[in-house]
This record gives sequence, C-alpha cells and structure tokens, in this order.
Amino acid sequence: MIWLEMISIRTAGITESKRVLEICGQMYLSIAGETLLRTAVFCNVKYPTDISIHIYWKSDPGTGSALGRGLFSALQNLGLINYTLWSEQEVQYCDCDWMTI
Repeated sequence: MIWLEMISIRTAGITESKRVLEICGQMYLSIAGETLLRTAVFCNVKYPTDISIHIYWKSDPGTGSALGRGLFSALQNLGLINYTLWSEQEVQYCDCDWMTI
C-alpha cells in the first residue's frame, strides 16, 4: 500500500520558515529505509510562511512513521501545525461527458 504523511505548518515569520526547512533536511538525512518512496516540501506561492511536507511510503501506515512523528514533534513549537495520514486509492475512471474538454 502506498500512503502519505502530510505535515502542514503555518509559521509566524520567515525566520521560523527557514528553521522548518533546516529541520526537514536534518530529519530526512537521519532516516534510511526501503519503504520510504520520496519526500517533498512545498511552500505556498502567496504565503511563504505556509509549508507542506509530504512523505510517501510503501508499507502499512499503522499510526504513522517515526520520521513523520519526529518531524511533527520537532516543528510544533514553530507555528500552527497539522499532521494527517492518507492512503492511495484505486480509482476507476469512466468515459463521462463532464470529463471531456
């Protein structure tokens, strides 16, 4: 199963945002595992203090990973934070009229 840990944070300012990016780099370098598929960090185009961290796995999600929980713990004093788990779903697409452009 492919699943995603998503950590979104709204920091108070640019200084805190830079610290979030530093912590992400440090945490990522500290983990190695074959079930980790990839990580991605996004900054909001209009508000650079809004950051979304995506960690993709191929395993059973359980209650999240040590990496995801560690990041959440390390970042929670830097701003308003949200931590969620998502699982990829198989979707069958139909040939519907509303899908044609």
